Amino acid sequence: MDTLQALTAAREAGRRSVLVTVVAVEGEPPSYAGAKLAVADGQVLAGTLGCSEFDTAGMELARELAGSGGDPTLRRRRVFGHGQEQVLELFAELHEPSPAVFVFGDNAVGRAVAEFAGFLGRRVELLHEGAQAAFESAPAGSTDAVVLSDHDAPYVDEVLKRALAGPAFFVGMLGSRRHAPMVMQRLRDDGVPAAQVDRLHSPCGLDIGSQSPAEIALSIVAEIVAVERGRSGGAMQMRIR
Repeated sequence: MDTLQALTAAREAGRRSVLVTVVAVEGEPPSYAGAKLAVADGQVLAGTLGCSEFDTAGMELARELAGSGGDPTLRRRRVFGHGQEQVLELFAELHEPSPAVFVFGDNAVGRAVAEFAGFLGRRVELLHEGAQAAFESAPAGSTDAVVLSDHDAPYVDEVLKRALAGPAFFVGMLGSRRHAPMVMQRLRDDGVPAAQVDRLHSPCGLDIGSQSPAEIALSIVAEIVAVERGRSGGAMQMRIR
């Protein structure tokens, strides 16, 4: 697998990865400008910078970048290898995973949300059994949305607490106008800050008069897109007076 394929596979699997490229070398090290190394979670996915010492330097730079703000970074590295000190100039760039929609609840609406989201090219995580543990091991990122389609599931409160405290740009839950305030008050009573509770979209979905599971899912995915793009989701109709 080459580095491009490895980065694509990591992106589609929801893994944050870093591509490290040799920009320049000094002397005659066992490397060359253009050598590449793909790294994710402290592991080499593909490629090499020429030798184990250089790969270690590339992994260290990848770890620095992944732990920072994520801006592309250029570093000169002096590496002792093959009996002498050698210099590499390395460029590292972060590759974020594909935007995802985490859907909690194995029911008709949840499955329809997953289908619509997948149709739009989103990575879909459909979670139910063991949902809380799965979400904790691979939490939502800033480009991800979270939807709870079963407000009676035993994991709802814990998943909401984690999602609302995290960076997900959208956290929504199905529920009636009677039920939603009850969940919000329960979160407040459990100590969840008001600013986090206010992030919850519930009932979620745009007001399009949805009735069937597919129509409800359509309204939810439409609201996710509207929030992501900073739009209200209103009609675009124009009239000439």
